[in-house]
Amino acid sequence: MNYMKLPENLVHAAFFFTDIVGLSNPTMSVDTQTTKIRVLNKIIKDCKTFKNESQKLILPTGDGMAIGFVSGLTQPLELAIEFQEKLEQYNKNKSEFDKVRVRIGCHVGNVFLVEDILGNMTFWGPGIILAHRVMDIGDAWHILMTASMAESLIELSEEYKKILHPLHDYEIKHEQKILVYSAHGENFGNAKLPSKGLIEKSLIKEYSEEMNNKFFFKEITFELRLDDLDKQTIHHERYHRLINNSEEPIYEILTGIATSVEKTFRELNIEVVDEIGQELKIVSINVDTPNRKEFTIKLNRPIFINEVDRGFIIKHTSEAPERYFENVFLFNAKNFSMEFSFPTNSKIKTPKLYLKHNEQKTTLDPSPDIKRGLYTQILWTIENGISKNDSIRLEW
Repeated sequence: MNYMKLPENLVHAAFFFTDIVGLSNPTMSVDTQTTKIRVLNKIIKDCKTFKNESQKLILPTGDGMAIGFVSGLTQPLELAIEFQEKLEQYNKNKSEFDKVRVRIGCHVGNVFLVEDILGNMTFWGPGIILAHRVMDIGDAWHILMTASMAESLIELSEEYKKILHPLHDYEIKHEQKILVYSAHGENFGNAKLPSKGLIEKSLIKEYSEEMNNKFFFKEITFELRLDDLDKQTIHHERYHRLINNSEEPIYEILTGIATSVEKTFRELNIEVVDEIGQELKIVSINVDTPNRKEFTIKLNRPIFINEVDRGFIIKHTSEAPERYFENVFLFNAKNFSMEFSFPTNSKIKTPKLYLKHNEQKTTLDPSPDIKRGLYTQILWTIENGISKNDSIRLEW
């Protein structure tokens, strides 16, 4: 039996790439520049993560360096956090001009070991290239990461979800689009959204026009639960069951969320699962404006023609201080229902659900079985389903 033989100079590693922000400032003296480079090198050398890891690849870049950790996945992020903490201590008593500010990019992938012109061993390849590209997006103190590395870390431990945040789609060299994550917490990273290469383009309209001919929703169900009367906090769950009409399998779904309050993607705590409760990955965020989000989810397995009982559930939390919820439908659905739950001891009177269809606005009657207990649940169903461009508005 023949096996594919991998090149002997191929190495898989987790990469940390950093450089000094603002070092090319023409008003900065050569002495100041060289001092900052020395500080960067010394502080990284003093980091426990750097000293404790024996198997690593190191590539100085003049104003920074790339480090590849061969035997682990977590070391680049650990080094980034430790490095920034030490830099913060160094910068405490320095003038703004003398402070050392860095940006960091991380990725995991392959590189090839090669000899340079002097015969020294160095490395190059997609692993280090993407770490460099991601770093280039950032500003001072950003710790940015490719989605593949972030998702791998989150699979290791749920604790990484607390510090790894999906940001947005960005365009890097050669018009390549990638979803970038940011690592930040109380004493490390930069929570601001980088602007370089940011892609902010709505795709949902043209996507819906194309896909309405390929699939339709057998059922859409909205479940809204009012949890906090003071803040009017609503927990949303949207159930989608779809039927694929085309011969082409469906691998990904582009969808969106609209809010009545300004929220970032991260603040909505968006979670997507499939029909059996398994988490689905968000592989693209192309719109993250204050009141609207568009993102692409990747299915765990494709949906084939006429396959039944397939779909996804989107969960998120948001406030509705004006006491209403609206949604415009961009896809057809054969069945639609809306369930609204609120604390029974609240002063909420009977909520109203309105449907706008072909510019005609009607009030929908709820089902007679209103359940009472700690929560009152009211259910509406639309027997004729939902058509593209219909909208609903719930008021309470």
